[in-house]
Amino acid sequence: MLKRMDAACEQMPSAIWARRLLLAAVGAITFSIALGQFFLVLACVPLAMWLIRTPQRPALPALLVPMLLFIAIAWATIGYNTLRLDLSRIGKLFWFISLPAAAWLLHDTRRTFHLLWALALGCGVLAIKTLIAVPLGAWKLLRETPDYAQNFIHALTLKGSMPDGQMLMLGLVVTLGLLLICRAERQPTNIVSVLLLLQIAAFILNLKRGSWIVALLLLVIFVLMKLTWKHTLLILLVVAGALCLPPVQSRLLALERDFDPAAGGRATMWLRIAPALIKEHPLGIGYGQLTNEKMQAIFPDVERDRNHLHNNILQVLVETGWPGLAAYLLWMGWALVAAAQRWRVAQAESESAAIAALVLLLMLIGLLANGVVEYNFGTSRLMIVAGVIMGAWPRRCAPA
Repeated sequence: MLKRMDAACEQMPSAIWARRLLLAAVGAITFSIALGQFFLVLACVPLAMWLIRTPQRPALPALLVPMLLFIAIAWATIGYNTLRLDLSRIGKLFWFISLPAAAWLLHDTRRTFHLLWALALGCGVLAIKTLIAVPLGAWKLLRETPDYAQNFIHALTLKGSMPDGQMLMLGLVVTLGLLLICRAERQPTNIVSVLLLLQIAAFILNLKRGSWIVALLLLVIFVLMKLTWKHTLLILLVVAGALCLPPVQSRLLALERDFDPAAGGRATMWLRIAPALIKEHPLGIGYGQLTNEKMQAIFPDVERDRNHLHNNILQVLVETGWPGLAAYLLWMGWALVAAAQRWRVAQAESESAAIAALVLLLMLIGLLANGVVEYNFGTSRLMIVAGVIMGAWPRRCAPA
């Protein structure tokens, strides 16, 4: 009886529209931050109507506890350090509304498949956009500012996007998972195969090394968990072919500079700037308050126009202090455990459900792994996607 009432509540027009708009937001955020945020805000309207009108109040997702704890600490650090509430900084945390929205609207396997399709199609659009815009932008940059862009490969590197690289990394995992799901259910794979090829080409062209390395890690895990020797051979051929490309070789050879503490890049931020700020501000300088000027005060030759430390944990520690870091680690650790539990339980449901759950787990691992070399926790597009990944558990697999 309760199940029938629950199903009837979820078929209310407001719930259906909220679900559709949330999926539209997830698909759009992959290639357009403005469009994705627009659809997410729209989704909040019917979602609020459904929550008010439904006689069966949905339970609050457990991951709200560490999320709200972190947000409270982040707000407190802003008030503590600036003696005012900086709405421009606090507002970014609103986009984690995607976590409870996904928990309420995308909580079964069938809707997880819809989520994966939304991400794959959105990343397909992003791939087409990248394949067109990056070479054209590099050519324009090289022509208009020859002193700034040394050559075409350097210009390509400058036009590549960190969020796009990570989004395409996630898209590859999602689309590969969909390919396996289609084969398990004996469905056509033509569309998925085209999406996968487009994303591979765009992912290589975007020239972001951190995303390449993490994608390779995720593919290794995928191989160990689900893929056959044929898939493994194909992946090895793609990786070998990419390594033969001069732009890829150039980007990988430039890694040496990132590990030089005197070069002003990542090693400088991690080994010189972050320790100094942590020692001076153990309770944090305030969420979103790190600026390039503050970093220059410690190391004048640090990368210009950077207001982050290229690392999630160090950024969170510097801005929100040790309490904020504890809440962040609790949040991310809880999410990983929940994702692993979901994958374990889904294996008893069906092969397709197990693949979908594994894809969500790998996406979360990918975002956290990329957060070792990038500050993706502060990127609105990736915050929305991360929230959806954390929230989209089937109810019976959710952590207690």
